Amino acid sequence: MPVKLSGFADEISADFEEQLEGLKENGIEYIEVRGVSGKSISILDREEMRVALELLEEHGIKVSAIGSPVGKIQITDDLSEHIKVFENCMAAAEMFGTKYMRIFSFYIPDKKYDEWRGEVLNRLEKLAELAAKKNIILCIENESGLYGESPERCLDIIRHFKSGVRFIFDPANFIVGGFEPYPDAYEKLADYIEYMHIKDANETGIVPAGFGVGGIKQILSDLILNRNFGNFLSIEPHLAVFQGLTELGGAEHIGAKNKFRSREEAFAAAADALKNILKEIGADF
Repeated sequence: MPVKLSGFADEISADFEEQLEGLKENGIEYIEVRGVSGKSISILDREEMRVALELLEEHGIKVSAIGSPVGKIQITDDLSEHIKVFENCMAAAEMFGTKYMRIFSFYIPDKKYDEWRGEVLNRLEKLAELAAKKNIILCIENESGLYGESPERCLDIIRHFKSGVRFIFDPANFIVGGFEPYPDAYEKLADYIEYMHIKDANETGIVPAGFGVGGIKQILSDLILNRNFGNFLSIEPHLAVFQGLTELGGAEHIGAKNKFRSREEAFAAAADALKNILKEIGADF
């Protein structure tokens, strides 16, 4: 089955309409909504959501997921206040017609992961209970510094919830945290991947897919061709934009490797890199 391409279009522009236009220019029909005209999805009021929905419908772009910041706080921070943010993100998911919400697994003091495991799971259970009432699927993203930083702790979370919380695989985030995305992390987590964030990395930083050590081509080849994965591949470029690049003569200039003239150019490069990999492995999209 064909995979579906989505992306964090706030990396194209802060302006929401420009985000949607940029997605269309790159042949992408879905968006993972994170920033809307300079505001986090988590703080939009209902009228701002309604305006965003009208633009989505006008441009024919559908929402793959809410790219929420939920869980990206200290484990010691007040959860009751954070739940208000969570509920607003759920309202956005309902209005935009998506069943998915990206969440995180809390920053842990002094990396005392074992000490705080129970509280992490307790907080996630509260969020999962609220999400289940709205038929929203929570998807944990691996990220450096959080409880779900390592493949093993991501696996711990997913197995604890069985089906109540799913997993977003982000190769670059594993690299930044000092872990091997492929084959190690992938082999541990392949059975639980709901969808992927597509970004790669190497010793120079974040790079387009296939230009780093994330094993993205190998991961997608197995996931799509052997496991019949047909869900979202969400492009998250995180590529460096160097406004003075034109004056310096282009990417060949020393210090300008993997840097781009504009956010639009950076997103297009990330999208093209993913499409090239999918073509190379013979995957439909």
